Amino acid sequence: METSPAPRPLDPLVKTALTICIGLIVITLIGMILTAPDRSIPPYSVVAQYGEVVTVSVPPRTTDAEVEALLVRFQAVGREDRSRFGRLKIKPTTPEDPAGRYQRVTIYVFDNLGLAEEPVLRDYLVGADLAAKGSFERGVRGVYRVTPETEFGALGFVHNPRVLFQGKVGAGR
Repeated sequence: METSPAPRPLDPLVKTALTICIGLIVITLIGMILTAPDRSIPPYSVVAQYGEVVTVSVPPRTTDAEVEALLVRFQAVGREDRSRFGRLKIKPTTPEDPAGRYQRVTIYVFDNLGLAEEPVLRDYLVGADLAAKGSFERGVRGVYRVTPETEFGALGFVHNPRVLFQGKVGAGR
């Protein structure tokens, strides 16, 4: 009877290469899990900021429930640690305020990117054109506002908004 020869041990260089490959795969998988986007809120982009007012754009087919989840996320940041607005890509709204860099924030959520752009926001805030102002207000899918004393969140803006939360918050955040 013929017996097969005993397998030769792997070369140390091959063992090292396999170890490195497996390690890189594990590191990549862990990194993908840790940096995965938050799926509890819709994808959004901060489009424009003019002082304390910020416009955010969500995809056109975003549901009211998804917009509500985004507003609740903003509320959580406004209540817990307002400096986390920076992680949400919002520049400081009150940079000179000794109480904090995000003492007053107003965020308008749009699903129409054109309405969220900086020139439109600027025109709305200065009240240049009544037609543009009406178009801006009708396009708002949600609004979040926080001050040192109060917070407000609603779906919609002008025509029959649905208030999600409104009230006092702790001062000095």
